[in-house]
Amino acid sequence: MISNKVKFSAVALTVLLAVAPITMAREFADIYSECGLGAMIFPDNKTGAVITNITSDLGTTAFSSDISSPDTCKGGQAKTAAFIHDSYESLERDIARGQGEYLDTLMMLAGVSRDAQKTILSALRDDFASYVASQDYTSQTQFQKAESLYNILYSQLDASIDSNG
Repeated sequence: MISNKVKFSAVALTVLLAVAPITMAREFADIYSECGLGAMIFPDNKTGAVITNITSDLGTTAFSSDISSPDTCKGGQAKTAAFIHDSYESLERDIARGQGEYLDTLMMLAGVSRDAQKTILSALRDDFASYVASQDYTSQTQFQKAESLYNILYSQLDASIDSNG
């Protein structure tokens, strides 16, 4: 009798082998360290990211994120998401003030140029103020708040890219 874990491992390995030709543009080591759950939990620790990806689901989320959204696997967005989650309260204060070390780090991680920071920050502060003032804000978890801040930031970055061509 084969255990469920062995069956799952066999299925996961089959899936990985099936998508291997698709992912050959990126090295396997990069996928395991820069994509998936591991990269989100350990953005600055490649070993931790690899171990997490392998032990959590044999790397299937790493490979699926590489296939479905390869730009998020280059480290930037995963690192930004982890930073927002880990530093949410400090970011909240800095955004309210319009300046601060955490906000500077956020801009750097998100790849916002010095020239664009004033515009992005102004729009971010406006959208974030509306979000914080919403009725359901206080009932949300830290994860939900961090996810919302992440979405606000990247919607501003996307809008900035669209308007600048």
